[in-house]
Amino acid sequence: MKIGFDVSPLTAHRTGVGNYCYYLLKHLLELAEGHEFRGFASGRAPMELGELADRLPVRRVPVPTRLLYKSWDWFGAPAMERFLGAVDVYHATNYFLPPTRRARRVVTIHDLAFLAVPALCSPSIVGPFARGIRRFARGADAIMAYSESTKADIVTYLEVSPERVTVAPMAVDEGFQPMEREEAELLVKERFGVEPPFLLFVSTLEPRKNVVGLIEAFKRLVDEIPHNLVLVGSVGWNAEPILEAMAHPSVKNRIIRPGFVKHLELPAFYCAADAFVFPTHYEGFGLPLLEALTCGCPVVAADNSSVPEVTGGAALLSSSHDSEAVAENVRRILHDQDLRESLIACGKEHAAGFSWRACAARTLEVYEQLTG
Repeated sequence: MKIGFDVSPLTAHRTGVGNYCYYLLKHLLELAEGHEFRGFASGRAPMELGELADRLPVRRVPVPTRLLYKSWDWFGAPAMERFLGAVDVYHATNYFLPPTRRARRVVTIHDLAFLAVPALCSPSIVGPFARGIRRFARGADAIMAYSESTKADIVTYLEVSPERVTVAPMAVDEGFQPMEREEAELLVKERFGVEPPFLLFVSTLEPRKNVVGLIEAFKRLVDEIPHNLVLVGSVGWNAEPILEAMAHPSVKNRIIRPGFVKHLELPAFYCAADAFVFPTHYEGFGLPLLEALTCGCPVVAADNSSVPEVTGGAALLSSSHDSEAVAENVRRILHDQDLRESLIACGKEHAAGFSWRACAARTLEVYEQLTG
């Protein structure tokens, strides 16, 4: 079987979708003996294939991805076979489903935030994605999601049959391992200038992540605890209210922003933090939650979308709109040692049930079902 795979998200600063593509493809290449993979990429951002570079031929079209999307949208051309040659399956890994001549088409839908909570998403995403996603979902031969929550959203919002949607959960890669606390504390201090004790948040700073609500919760704690709040992640769309909240006199000297941190440097932050606080408004999966559980960092999070599914009872959850409840859950973790140890143990056990190999095996099964 010849499989085309969109590797466009594999840029130097990989975030959620990029990590999904990288680790899924890494394990697919290990599992799929006898099958041939061909990568496709568009756009001008520098690519970073890492250890996949020697194992995957890639055809790159150095034109803006949105321009290519428009050509596919308006003209239904060029077909993917023009770039990759004859393939049996083409996996569109980031929502947009391009045309093919004969290849069966698989599309990954990471979440439907732009339909479920459109006010919290950039108009540049809401418009194009909302216009095309129903057509892509109905035109695909199979749809991949990585949570039952997202599958339910796909069935509800896009009106497709549940049988057409396969859930293959993401995971934490084998290289993403806990560290000794002293080593972690030393690393974040020397490399990033971050001194414990601190509470941690990891994600893009944007409205959907509810960073303003997190800061409101921190305001309720700031006079009670010695901790700083560390916000790891790049600045995203409509971050002005977040930056304004950070500048409030009560917290401006207690919030630290290291900016974007490379994926395999994150364990040091999780292992040095006293709690991971993630009161997001909506997640298709929420990989930072699983990363925190893997590293033994107690989690305080929201009770919506995929969060209960991903945390599996190993976190303290509350409404993302209740900053006092978020603050109270942080207090409980900081002051109740028995609860803290229980959450750490349960979190590690739950996180161990996720694996990229299982995700890849389920994805390969879908490919084989389409071509069998």
